[in-house]
Amino acid sequence: MKEFFRALKNKRARREYVKSVAVGIFSTLLDFIVTALILYMAGHEYYDGFLGVFTGKTMIPYSPPTSIYLTATVLSFIVSILFNYIMSVFFVYDYGNVGKNAKGFTKFAIFALIGLTITTVGSLICSSVFGLNGSNVWWIKIAIAVAVFIFNFFTRKYFVFNIALIRDDEHTINL
Repeated sequence: MKEFFRALKNKRARREYVKSVAVGIFSTLLDFIVTALILYMAGHEYYDGFLGVFTGKTMIPYSPPTSIYLTATVLSFIVSILFNYIMSVFFVYDYGNVGKNAKGFTKFAIFALIGLTITTVGSLICSSVFGLNGSNVWWIKIAIAVAVFIFNFFTRKYFVFNIALIRDDEHTINL
């Protein structure tokens, strides 16, 4: 953690972090909207309009089945990750071109799958074990999104879009 705060003293690192936060916020909003669309399509007869998905307001007591919630979570995460990759390559990282190849995308995808696993397991635990569902779904998604954002920033910064990775000496790894 000390390295993280030390790195933020660097102007380029601060700029990348701020851009990453902005893209993360838009990715999370996209994730939430896609999740809401899927939940609404699966249970539109229960919700009091589309906004009812966000507020938990239903015409009769209703909680989406875990399978629908997990499907919505996985699909929305995939859509937001694709958006995030494109923005990371072209907007967030000064050396985005480092990850703009098959190996870079593969590493990005592997870390995204780890993030998806964290998201899915966290969602499953919160919805099944703790019984948090309905309007609590959004609090679950927010908490998990924060944890996954931190994981994503570090893995992308140091393993995907790191200019040192393309140097060819004994202190770096090759792509």
